[in-house]
Order: sequence, then structure tokens, then C-alpha cells
Amino acid sequence: TAPLSRSTILLQTAGRNQLQTNGSGALVQASQYLRHVSTTEGLRSFWKGNGVSILQKMATTGSNYFVYERLKEALRFCWSSSDDVGFKARLLCGTLAGAINVTVAYPLDLIRTNIASSHEAAARGSEWAGIVETASLLYKAHGLSGFARGLPATQLCQGVNIGLHFGIYETLNTNPYYRSAFERAMPRSWRTVDDDGRPRTSFAYSMVCGQCAGLVASTLVQPLDLVRRRQQLLGSGEGRVSFWRVASDLVRIGGVKELYRGLAPELCKVCLFPASGLNFYVYELVRQEVFGDRSGRQ
Repeated sequence: TAPLSRSTILLQTAGRNQLQTNGSGALVQASQYLRHVSTTEGLRSFWKGNGVSILQKMATTGSNYFVYERLKEALRFCWSSSDDVGFKARLLCGTLAGAINVTVAYPLDLIRTNIASSHEAAARGSEWAGIVETASLLYKAHGLSGFARGLPATQLCQGVNIGLHFGIYETLNTNPYYRSAFERAMPRSWRTVDDDGRPRTSFAYSMVCGQCAGLVASTLVQPLDLVRRRQQLLGSGEGRVSFWRVASDLVRIGGVKELYRGLAPELCKVCLFPASGLNFYVYELVRQEVFGDRSGRQ
């Protein structure tokens, strides 16, 4: 999914002059811009920043689930009932878990954005800027405070994103009506299976719930994601102004649709490559097989 991820970042951080193409529609402008990047930098350039992205995911993905589960237990007073967490509590716990974990690994996220958004073919003549060099440039330009550029917007964006993922996924996954409707619509081999009479989430149903969560979350947080990416850029004046100022300036220049730049490749990533569904399936497998929780509620 690295090419789609970089495509999203490129479209989010591009200047208006880079997307203006004879008054064409937004999708045509985006495709022409990405084609230009491919021509000038090569197809391999769409993997720029993928290494640091992998490091960031290694640092945060597992801990998101761990912190989320611990917060659910700590905030039992927020549950809908004694045996049902409820959507609101899941959303709250997921949002807090996402905000906490993204803060810990934030320098990696910041460096990744600057590497992926760079248009220069070379930092030292023939190679792209790496993690160390980009970190050095950030420090020289802004000092230690440079590594916090866009942090509040990122905490809000990633917190809400993770919260929606957990809230939507678990609510769909544990709802007997939706589960029953899925079983009636799918072939028998796709249905949820029982193990000694206890419900267990099947691969297919877990994937469906995860994909629904990913589509809704990605669409809703896209404006937040765009603003935080623009604040993260090295040398960008938007890193020194408020979130609302950046958002209002974008709307004033290009309308509300300006806040959804880069949404198309992001949704393609969610739909064509089921990362969300796979993550949640592994999460379910570990929760059910390792920790013995088959209720889907806790």
C-alpha cells in the first residue's frame, strides 16, 4: 500500500499551482499530478518514506490494542451496561489509545511525511534523503520544537481515527442482528463458527467489519489528516499557525472539497488492500485464542 499512501501525502501537501491543470476536475488534476511525479521521479519514488512508515507501525500498532484493552477495563464506568462496552466507551478508549501511542512515535510520523512529500529526486545527488538526514534538517531549521510541528492536530486526527476503527469494528462485530444478517447472506463456509457452543468471529465477518470501520474512519478524519500533514512540512509556515487557521485558509481558497484532497487513494488503499480487516482479524484471533475472550464484548 506504500504507493497509495505516498499518493495521499503528495496530494495533501501539494500547492494549488501544482494541481491546476486547464480547469480540469479534481480527480483529473490529481491523476495528472501523480503521473507527473511518476515521470520525473520514477515509479520507485512512490515507496519514498516506506521504511520509516514500517518503523512507525511497528512501534504503535500492537501497543494501540494493548492500551485500548487496558483503558476499557479502567473505564468500566463508561460502559453501556455491566456486560456491554457500548460504542461511546469504545470510541473514547480507542481515541485515547491512539492519541497516546502517536505521541510516543511522533518524530517518526513527522519524518515520514517530510520524506514522502519531498519532490527532489536527490538529497545528496543521487539518493533521497533518509531518516537521519531528514531529522537533521528538521533540527537545524526548527530545533527540538520542530519535532512537535503538527502534534496537536495529529493527536486529534489519529486519536479519532483509531477510536472510530475500534468503536465501529467492535460494535458491528458484537451486534447479533448484523451477525445474523451476514450469516444469512453469505455461503455457509463464510459463516461465523462455533467452538463448544461459544461464538467466534470468522475471517470473512472480521474482514467485513474491519473494512466498514476503515472506510468510515478514513472519510471522516480526512480533513484532520490533511491539515496535520501540511503543518508537519519542513519550512511550511502552516506549522506555526493554528489548526483552524490552516483549515479555514484551505476552505477559503478552494472550498470545502479542498479538505478532502487525497481521499481517493486513501479509500482505494482501504478497499483494495484489506489492512484494517486483517489487523482486526489477528486482534480477534489473539483475543479469543490466547486470552480466551470469545464474547467479543471485552
